Amino acid sequence: MSLSARNWAWDVETITAEGKERRLLVGEKATLLCLAEHENTDLGYAFPSQSLIARKTGLVERSVRRHIITLAAVKAIVITKKRSREGKWLSNVYVLNVPASYRTKDKAWLAARATDY
Repeated sequence: MSLSARNWAWDVETITAEGKERRLLVGEKATLLCLAEHENTDLGYAFPSQSLIARKTGLVERSVRRHIITLAAVKAIVITKKRSREGKWLSNVYVLNVPASYRTKDKAWLAARATDY
């Protein structure tokens, strides 16, 4: 878990979807918080399964999928797919678009990157 991702996820209150700003739905917030809790500081991304997110948030998997799609559409997260060496799809990888203002306060994040923000 990275402190910066968790703090940012808690602070996100609104998103802009289809040109309109609106409050984050409860399920969207729970999904974003779960992704933030699973962000690996060393790797820089999260990769929990949708079933794990559903289990931890109390949502059904279909809702989790819908919330993940929404979060990607508003650019809160970026979804990439991870493949095995044989080319088989293993899992989704979620990169959280945490602002630099949060990352610069996260010593573990900075140490893992060894770069200046």
